Amino acid sequence: MMRLGSPWFLALAILVIARVALVVYDRRRRFGAFTFSSLSLISPARTFRARLAEIPFALEVIALLLLVVAMARPQRVTRMAATDRYGIDIVVALDSSGSMAAEDFRPRNRFSVAKELIGNFISRRQDDRIGIVTFGVRAVTRVPITYDRDIAQSILDRAEVGENGDGTAIGHAIATSVNRLRTSHSRSRVIILVTDGVNNSGSIDPLVAASLAAKFGVKIYTIGVGSEGPVPLPIKRQDPLTGEIQTVYTRIRGEIDEKSLAKIATMTGGEYFRATDARALGGVLQRIDRLEKTKLSAPKSEKVDELYAWPLGWGLVAFLASALFGETLWLKVPA
Repeated sequence: MMRLGSPWFLALAILVIARVALVVYDRRRRFGAFTFSSLSLISPARTFRARLAEIPFALEVIALLLLVVAMARPQRVTRMAATDRYGIDIVVALDSSGSMAAEDFRPRNRFSVAKELIGNFISRRQDDRIGIVTFGVRAVTRVPITYDRDIAQSILDRAEVGENGDGTAIGHAIATSVNRLRTSHSRSRVIILVTDGVNNSGSIDPLVAASLAAKFGVKIYTIGVGSEGPVPLPIKRQDPLTGEIQTVYTRIRGEIDEKSLAKIATMTGGEYFRATDARALGGVLQRIDRLEKTKLSAPKSEKVDELYAWPLGWGLVAFLASALFGETLWLKVPA
């Protein structure tokens, strides 16, 4: 589609047309530089070159009109069709407390396996916005909700066990995640909470935080990770004799508050899942991957190409040609 960016400049064409009209009027009245008592004193014969004597003036008029068109800024507009995307806003709240270092998801610990599987989940959700919160004794937003998969994956890869203290503030994690989603305009907003413990830190009760999520229409899917029974947990200690840092293993028994996690999910319209190994955790995330999706319409856009350079360039060429021909082939004396 073609349009003019500054169409009001076309009014200048009236001045060009008026000038042409005045010149034609003068020539029809036969105004000239000399007056003769009789036309017989001059030859009425006209050569071919004389018949084309109006070319410089015609080129000048064309040049002026082209410059007027250039000032009106002709544009080529390409409208980009609106596309419908289907997606939701998701915040992944990942427990980074010390117990997530337990190695019952061998050959790696719970935290590293959870990071890998969450990364795979993120890579599949191409039409969603993703945010990441990690929590221990406190909850921290690592990635605000974004479409940028590369940044989200990079920051997730750098997350470490114990970076937020050795505790489990589930209520604070939910509240922080809700805060990230409360201004979202998506009709579907989801929190995926991954933890292996019970709420033992923070000043926010998990059920109070869940009621806040329900108030904002945020759905929470809770995942309790860890196998049942005693599990090996590596602990770094300094050797009192050599001063070297050594890794020793102790065994801990997982304590997952499944009742509270299930209630949190139920209050918000989500579901609770238990993942006792890496394969089960992967299956849970794949199931969540099949969540209902909300239709999001991308706004219509248009691409505008400025075309004023073409009439401007040809207008200058016409002006130069008019001046050149007027001073050579059709030189008038007196000028």
